Amino acid sequence: MTVERKFPRINEGWSIAYRILEKEATPKDSLNNFTVNISGGGICFFSKYEIVPNTTLAIEMDSEEIPSPVMALARVVWCNTANHEYEVGAEFLWVGWKDNNAQQTIANHISSTIEKTYQEKNQQ
Repeated sequence: MTVERKFPRINEGWSIAYRILEKEATPKDSLNNFTVNISGGGICFFSKYEIVPNTTLAIEMDSEEIPSPVMALARVVWCNTANHEYEVGAEFLWVGWKDNNAQQTIANHISSTIEKTYQEKNQQ
């Protein structure tokens, strides 16, 4: 059974720093990594640590394609073991920076990247 996603995803290596917000969760320090893929609704990334579902994360994301760092709150939906690391899927609860259009900016970037890829494939 194929699950259709609400938001299209793209595979881009965004730099991220995240912090687990729950009091009883560890580690407490900010962790840095890169995304595996991102959409207007969430991200997937690798972690050295297991992060249990429903854990809330504060995330700062940087991309060469977006003009300033994007801040987000996300809820971990799933966490799977992957070659001595964990692959984590999280959905955005809130996304923003100094304005409220950050999530739309991410979605627009993803749409334009997908459209550009589609056009390039059709020109070959």
